[in-house]
Amino acid sequence: MVASSATASTDQNPISRHNKRNLEIMSTSHSDLRQTVLKAQDLSKRVSSPEGQLTILDRVSLDVAEGESIAIVGASGAGKSTLLGLLAGLDVPTSGRVWLGSAEITALDEDGRAALRADKVGFVFQSFHLIASLTALENVMLPLELAGVEDAREAALHAIRTVGLEPRKGHY
Repeated sequence: MVASSATASTDQNPISRHNKRNLEIMSTSHSDLRQTVLKAQDLSKRVSSPEGQLTILDRVSLDVAEGESIAIVGASGAGKSTLLGLLAGLDVPTSGRVWLGSAEITALDEDGRAALRADKVGFVFQSFHLIASLTALENVMLPLELAGVEDAREAALHAIRTVGLEPRKGHY
């Protein structure tokens, strides 16, 4: 089993687990032989609200193996975006730990998490977060240039070709 979630459940289904908020993590892999590239252990996130303490995530755990695909599904408010933010080091959990490869990102400060994200994490946001004054190609080139990638233009063109967007590379 490489992906699981949440409460102190005795359910041993290897493909899908649920937490109290109906957040489901589904895995494509049954193999425990591949190296774990992402691990979360007992992640919880609580925030204060006018009504009192709000639990967004409650003891979510998962392991993602190299080459594995997972899906995190659930209703609005189930904690999907919060979980992704914690797994990427964009936010810190109230309790629990996250490892990206061998690095425990929950033990890093903000600068350390930012450096790890810059090197190891990619995001596809629901809203595109593109710079309107730049073409599609220039939007792809920008983070590569900021990271000091040699020949950022060629790397960006390769990425655009890979996802089938070359005809739109000049679009704003």
